[in-house]
Amino acid sequence: MSRRHAATETEDEALFGRVQAFVREVKTARSLGAISGLLSDATRALHFDHFAMTQRFSLRIEGVPVQLHDLPQSWTAHLAERRHWANDPVLAACQRTVAPFAWSDLPDLIELTPPQRSYIEEAAARGLANGWTVPIHIPGEATGLCSFVLASDRSLPQASLPAAQYLACFAFEAARRLAGRGEPAAPRLSKRQLECVVLAARGKSDWVAGQILGLAPDTVHKYLEQAKARFGVSSRTELVVRALHDGQLSFDDLLG
Repeated sequence: MSRRHAATETEDEALFGRVQAFVREVKTARSLGAISGLLSDATRALHFDHFAMTQRFSLRIEGVPVQLHDLPQSWTAHLAERRHWANDPVLAACQRTVAPFAWSDLPDLIELTPPQRSYIEEAAARGLANGWTVPIHIPGEATGLCSFVLASDRSLPQASLPAAQYLACFAFEAARRLAGRGEPAAPRLSKRQLECVVLAARGKSDWVAGQILGLAPDTVHKYLEQAKARFGVSSRTELVVRALHDGQLSFDDLLG
């Protein structure tokens, strides 16, 4: 093993350790403020400068179930003063995709309006130059998202993005439950469903998972869709997070 490869593995292990610690702490957090503080610390450990997590419709911010951030006060005051929230292009893009995206990719996701372009320019001028957003979709509820933000126009910390995605989903689920929106009792997955979820979390395709489990790819896909339906989630990442959060899977299962 080369020194460079060994160093990369050490960095990955350290990052994974931070994720585990965050998950343990956020699951036992007793207030939204505690979750906000934990997420703020984790954001900086992942080499971002700010975070923003919300669940809302584009034209309304009052009374939303989840609204946490550590954005500069000057920016939030500017938004409140001008009622600029409705022009947020990040939220508009979240309503078009379930996949995380960089803010630099916004023009590829939506056709930016002049007010949305102005929003981006004003954000950059106030220290929110670039970011990476995880959309979160709960059936029957307002769109959710968690953004990790860079204060300067530097490149996204690519090595941190997978961890950031899991952190976003864990924090959102914990905040949602504290806000009274979570399910009181978690649905239970079958043994076959859990096996398929584990392999999906390890990055295996339906075909590869089928080869390992002795199942047809369509059968693997069916088990995963059934598991998503039981939890009421729309993506495999959210499915893995819910199974981890409820203790049906452990990180050791995912590491194999």
